[in-house]
Amino acid sequence: MYLEQLVETGNLGEVVGKPHHPYLQALLSAVPVPDPKKAREKRPPALRSLDFPDPTNPPAGCRFHPRCPYAEDICTQEVPALRPLDGRLIACHLAERIPEWHLL
Repeated sequence: MYLEQLVETGNLGEVVGKPHHPYLQALLSAVPVPDPKKAREKRPPALRSLDFPDPTNPPAGCRFHPRCPYAEDICTQEVPALRPLDGRLIACHLAERIPEWHLL
């Protein structure tokens, strides 16, 4: 969830191990790797902003768009619906185009 809206739902192992939503990718990329010999090969791109929006006045469209490194015009205008992708539900207009990322 991000600002009281579901962003991704599905099998826990799949959602955590291979997140599709940019917020979930950013959140999980901050988790330390327990084995120092195993550094992450890839990380999602940096957030556009570290500022957290006011939850009492969330942004229009996708609530994550001010921070999302992939955001486009549609993200600022329309709230993304939860829709199926790879056996789970993702609330992102651009989910099919976002590069794959794995936790480990």
